[in-house]
Amino acid sequence: MNESLVQKDLRFRYKSFLITENGLEVKQKSLLSSSEYVIAYENVGTRTYKSNKGIYGLLFSSTLLCMVSILLYLLRNDGEGVESSVYYFYFGLSIILLILFLITYKRNFYLVKHGNVDAIEFLQNNPSKAEVNTFIDILKATRNTFLLNKYGQINFGFTREENYQNLVWLANNEVINNVEFNNMVNRLNLEMQQQNPDKMNFDFSLN
Repeated sequence: MNESLVQKDLRFRYKSFLITENGLEVKQKSLLSSSEYVIAYENVGTRTYKSNKGIYGLLFSSTLLCMVSILLYLLRNDGEGVESSVYYFYFGLSIILLILFLITYKRNFYLVKHGNVDAIEFLQNNPSKAEVNTFIDILKATRNTFLLNKYGQINFGFTREENYQNLVWLANNEVINNVEFNNMVNRLNLEMQQQNPDKMNFDFSLN
């Protein structure tokens, strides 16, 4: 099973995501750099965080210069003797600053773990909001299945406490909910008791 998402924008940023059996394969390129790596499912979060960043001083300056240009244009039309090159100059500067703002403005979407750590960056709504959301849903489902199979099975080579800590980790990483956790702990107690009938049963609970 392989699912992929490719994202590109006007600033020549390229991002490629591929869901594999062992993790999320990421490739990204820009004008100045490129990288390729695999993110283990243990490091893939389920929470989303959006960020809009830009140098808003450029936008403010562009707006101010545009207003100055308009004012000079109106003064010239009123016969104030303003040179046409002057308001063209300010208008040109306004356009340059606006372009710089658009180049530096970023609308990003992050998939993060609890505490906003291990962020995976996506471009917002690229190529479309529906495609990004569908990919994220498939990634979460694949991640949960992988982690549940890896950490949610009772390993009789481990102690009861070690098996229990695996279940706590699954719950803390939002792979299973509280009801599923309690059911899995009950099953752990039962099967461990059957394997070791002479040992006492412990009542674990999720803190």
